[in-house]
Amino acid sequence: MSNVIDFDSIDANSEDLFDVVYEHLALPDSTYLGTRITKKMILENNDLSSSDKKLVNEVVQSVEWVNTLKRDTLNIPTYVTEMVEYTEVAVLKVTLKADGSNLGKLKNTAKLFHTLIPYPVILMIELDGQLAISLADKRINQSDSSKLVIEHYYNSQWFSVVGLKRNEKEFLNDFTLKNVSSVNYYELYQDFISMLLALEASNISGSYSTKSSRNSNVAKSEFGSSQEENLDHSDDSISNETFNEMSNEEKSHLLKELASLEAELTNIRNKLKKEVQMNEKMRLNVQARKVKQAISAITSQLA
Repeated sequence: MSNVIDFDSIDANSEDLFDVVYEHLALPDSTYLGTRITKKMILENNDLSSSDKKLVNEVVQSVEWVNTLKRDTLNIPTYVTEMVEYTEVAVLKVTLKADGSNLGKLKNTAKLFHTLIPYPVILMIELDGQLAISLADKRINQSDSSKLVIEHYYNSQWFSVVGLKRNEKEFLNDFTLKNVSSVNYYELYQDFISMLLALEASNISGSYSTKSSRNSNVAKSEFGSSQEENLDHSDDSISNETFNEMSNEEKSHLLKELASLEAELTNIRNKLKKEVQMNEKMRLNVQARKVKQAISAITSQLA
């Protein structure tokens, strides 16, 4: 198997993107489970809301627990603290019914299956040849240690063989077991999350940063910092930390802040279109300029 996916050679009429990406993920045969989870099992063994029941019945076509990554199947150490428990990672394939309206059900589908499976999940959702990837980090419920609480969801966009952008191809090539940590299952899963965050950043910057380039940039930054630590900086309030140097939590926060600022700017622009008072227009323009500056400051960190 090639280390790089040749997307141009994929026949969109006969090959599913899931099959290509799953093969490239390169999970050892020892981790293969191949267990089909019926919709009846999901409905009868879980206390689902009416909306989740509707999702299972009307949107989901099939569910397969494809692989299980744990100490017995893949020799990577577990990681357990008072806050997190990473003893196993499940790989699930969820196929949705071939209905174009189901493209909008990605978030709800991802949320449901991350909630149902009591382990960190690599969730691969398929719809009519298109593919989306979802991850979620979980922590131990402090009031009930037998349960896990989802802290963040990380969803890709839908990928299609036809019309893949350069950053999407780079992400899908990066998304493989050989590119993640084998220190323990927590680090392994966090590396996969880092890839999804890099994808989200690349949707804005246009440039995807692979793990090797992310590590290279961090190393250069640390070297540069050690050389400059004795220099007199005129403004220590300005952060030079780049996106690649941040923790996953910091990256996620930054991207959410950017989305919030962009929504705020849209709201201001809508108000400007309707405003007739000159003084209020001036105030809104000043406000818009400040928001634009904040957006620019964040986007410059994503490059």
